[in-house]
Amino acid sequence: MPRRPRLHVPGGFYHTILRGNGRQAIFFDHEDRDQWQTILQKGLGRYQHRLHAYCWMTNHVHMAIQVGVEPLTGFMRFLASRYARFLNRKIQRTGHLFERRYRAILVQKDGYLKELLRYIHLNPVRAHLVVDPGDYPWSSHNAYLRRTNTNWLTVDYLAAMFGEGEKSARIAYVNFMSDKVSDATLHLLRNGAPDDERILGDDKWMRSVLDESDAATRHRTLDDIVLDACQRYDVTEVMLASRSRSRRLSSIRAEIALTATGHGGATVIEVAQRFGRAHSGLSRAMNRLRDEINK
Repeated sequence: MPRRPRLHVPGGFYHTILRGNGRQAIFFDHEDRDQWQTILQKGLGRYQHRLHAYCWMTNHVHMAIQVGVEPLTGFMRFLASRYARFLNRKIQRTGHLFERRYRAILVQKDGYLKELLRYIHLNPVRAHLVVDPGDYPWSSHNAYLRRTNTNWLTVDYLAAMFGEGEKSARIAYVNFMSDKVSDATLHLLRNGAPDDERILGDDKWMRSVLDESDAATRHRTLDDIVLDACQRYDVTEVMLASRSRSRRLSSIRAEIALTATGHGGATVIEVAQRFGRAHSGLSRAMNRLRDEINK
């Protein structure tokens, strides 16, 4: 089944997860994490996003990111590609460092944002690396305790959700961190809503966001649809228009055609002409993909 397009809500909060390819390590020493943070800081400034919480584990990272006007995709590509180049040069290796697709769950502020903060900061505890999250140096937990100060991390916004004064907010935060979290809540924070892994919140809020996203999708042009597919599948339009017989590229072209024709962005003939394909061949690929989706 083709992946659903990512949700972009300017100002929205996302639980973002990026893992090493095959769950391999992405950090080997302090220098690696320092370099990651240097690249991260540059990316936050370039794309005008805010980082509210983080945890750098050995083979994956968790972040609570509030996006600006630009979608998250560009920032994540900037961060992952620059760090991969650094580490591959350092350890003299080639190949993909990260999984091809990062995870991003749009989280409703009311009800789940505080839970997300706790989820991220307790990762090292759940992994049995430390007993106290304050003993793990590569998360933002100590910043919320006011033990450290990092200029590229936004602390005050979420800290204010625990109380008005700094001292009372810190005490409330510590108490909140010590509360037991249900397995059901952990599952939701890892995987998103049962019916849509891209989002997490109450039913009314999720329906509003998804309806607005669907409305925006219906007004997309063929250019918009092609660009979105290229970003999601990490391909270029040149690759899609090549003479390659790759089934993967054929499936991506079929998805573009299904999306374009379903939302009025273009006809099958227009999509076929764009990629230099025969109308009949593209129609067959669309039918195969439609059958897979409807199984």
